[in-house]
Amino acid sequence: MRLLPRLRLLLARRPWLYWLVVGLCAAVVWLSVSAAADSVEAERARWGTTQRVWVTAAPVAAGAPVSSVAREYPQAMVPVAAVTAEPTGVAAHALAAGEVVVAGDVASDDDGLAPADWLVFAVPAEGGPSLIAADTVAIFGSGQWWCDGVVAAASDDAVDGRSVEVAVPPDCAPSLSAQLALHAVTLARQP
Repeated sequence: MRLLPRLRLLLARRPWLYWLVVGLCAAVVWLSVSAAADSVEAERARWGTTQRVWVTAAPVAAGAPVSSVAREYPQAMVPVAAVTAEPTGVAAHALAAGEVVVAGDVASDDDGLAPADWLVFAVPAEGGPSLIAADTVAIFGSGQWWCDGVVAAASDDAVDGRSVEVAVPPDCAPSLSAQLALHAVTLARQP
């Protein structure tokens, strides 16, 4: 007798074997789905909590209104200066599509350089790159990055040589002030 007819006869005489095989198959499927769901949850837990940030919906030219959408990103990927409310105003410099919007990316419509609540510091520019108004800069002090800022003006009228007026967010002002007192500030132009 062939194998298939013999198996059909065996299952017809003992239906519990059929249901045992069906149950085992269901258990294997359930275990594999459960393992996949657990691995997704483990990956989500590995990244930690998420934070709402605003990212550009399309490329934005400098001076154009910032068009953005809200996204949930893991906190490990969120820049320190990321804006938490929908950005209003214009782009301080060109922004790529999908870029997280940080405070230095958005300028008010009035002055075209920095938000109204930012503070402006005169920073010595000797040994740094050539900067002009509306350049975005990274501010370093004592060997570490402190924050991003926007150049409000550049001049040669300072007593010690060339200086640059840099607008910074209010939460960066105390640390920048301390670094200026130590004469440890370095500016780097961001593309």
